[in-house]
Amino acid sequence: MPVPDLVVTVALLGPAVNLVLGVGLLVAFRFAYGPVGISAPALLLQRGTSTDGHPIELVLLLVGLSQLYLGALSLVPLPPLDGGRLLFALAPTTHGWQRAAFRLVEQNIGVGVLLALLLIPLGGPQPLLPQLLDTVLAPVVRLVTGG
Repeated sequence: MPVPDLVVTVALLGPAVNLVLGVGLLVAFRFAYGPVGISAPALLLQRGTSTDGHPIELVLLLVGLSQLYLGALSLVPLPPLDGGRLLFALAPTTHGWQRAAFRLVEQNIGVGVLLALLLIPLGGPQPLLPQLLDTVLAPVVRLVTGG
């Protein structure tokens, strides 16, 4: 059975738009306000507590980071996310994959796994999935914002 091209296209289109929009907003932030010299989360903490910054500066940075992280989070291969749809669209149609899809999608175990990865600190002070996303995206954010 061929892979449904529409499912793959739709599953990749949403995260791609988020990633492109996030990088575009961070590039606009850098062109408007120059290189930041520190990491973007540290800049958010610094700008969020001061009243002398321009409000549009904070909006560009916050929305750009949000879109970038949302796009990367959408690619995680768990069924409530686009990455999960992509995983099961490209997976073979064996009995084991059908059982996994049933458990993760129909019984909503994928939502529980996603929430556990996002909220529970597993093996460290921070939850696993945000720490992993930050590790992967921090070099991109530093490159784009000049931090």
